[in-house]
Amino acid sequence: MRRSRTVIATLSAAGLVTALGVISAPAAGANAREQQPALSVVADHLNNPRGLSPAPGGGLYLAEAGAGGDVCVDGGVTCIGLTGSLDLVRTSGVQRVVSGLFSVSGPGGIAAGGPSAVWGGPDGTFYGLFAESSHAVSPEGTVPANLRDAALAQLGHLVLVKPAGSMKDISDVGDQDWTWTSTRIDLANDFPDANPNAVLYSLGVRYVIDAAANTLVEVQRGGAVKVLAFFGVPAGSQSDSVPTCVARGPDGALYVAELLGGLYSPGGARVWRVVPGQAPQVWATGLTTVQGCGFGQDGAFYATEFQVGGLNLGPTANPAGDVVRIDRQGHRTHLGVGELFFPSGFAAGSDGAIYVSNCSIAPATGMGPLLCPTGGQVVRIG
Repeated sequence: MRRSRTVIATLSAAGLVTALGVISAPAAGANAREQQPALSVVADHLNNPRGLSPAPGGGLYLAEAGAGGDVCVDGGVTCIGLTGSLDLVRTSGVQRVVSGLFSVSGPGGIAAGGPSAVWGGPDGTFYGLFAESSHAVSPEGTVPANLRDAALAQLGHLVLVKPAGSMKDISDVGDQDWTWTSTRIDLANDFPDANPNAVLYSLGVRYVIDAAANTLVEVQRGGAVKVLAFFGVPAGSQSDSVPTCVARGPDGALYVAELLGGLYSPGGARVWRVVPGQAPQVWATGLTTVQGCGFGQDGAFYATEFQVGGLNLGPTANPAGDVVRIDRQGHRTHLGVGELFFPSGFAAGSDGAIYVSNCSIAPATGMGPLLCPTGGQVVRIG
């Protein structure tokens, strides 16, 4: 079971497990002096919580990538199972609306790939998005047939989930993105590749961000994918753009943020403003490892930074994360400093607060006594 360079947008589970083994304590970010709003845990003991979206009645939809499973391949560093889920999070608890979904992780359930994103509608239905594509699936006979069948049916797919828990397949986005990149291998060193990472349904249109294809696509009626934008990097860059999230702005444009923007070091990530039919324009720079983004009730743009020290999988890996708020005048403030570690998904609540999936690469059992001991979390800020 091949794991893409962008399962959870470029994190290698095996490398991360090694790095975490030598972290003695989480380090705080550089902006701890700023006035911090209150942070509270809404849910914990989650398995690799990723994308978030508001749900009717004040709840949240959540994609849990799962914790892999007991079948390990590739020398034991890649473990697969049916531990992923698509959830409804309320103050009363977490309801797994759909469970038993495909999941692939490193040993111990760390840094899983599987369900990656959600987007809710007003009628109680919501979209679920899976990472990867069928091209990441091992050949027949190398893994149990039920796991392989689940991987083929789910990886890279966009689905529509009804309140009772039934799933309707909408599109094999990942496979179509992979095919698009296979005919454009000159655009990036790692092509062909695909890893759908975020979904947005807005004004009757379904959009998907692919972190490996570096594209924003529209999923049309019937499931066909139309590429709206490709996000490139300057020649000689360390990496690809790796776009990770998309949001509709108050001005009607789409805003797309990146994990890397070509650089593993801090400050390389950009935010693009996209008007379909026009060339994307850089709207903001100087961000770091953005995983989730969106606009709050206050009209400000929020970006969840996965690692404020830059993407680092080595022994000096810093788990400290952040949420950067950019107001309408461009002024930036930092939220959750010293309390967020490997954060990922973002959702703006109708109550004016923001919600983030924290410890987003942790299984429900945590990553040790010093880092995310209660596993993955959903936290409220504000």
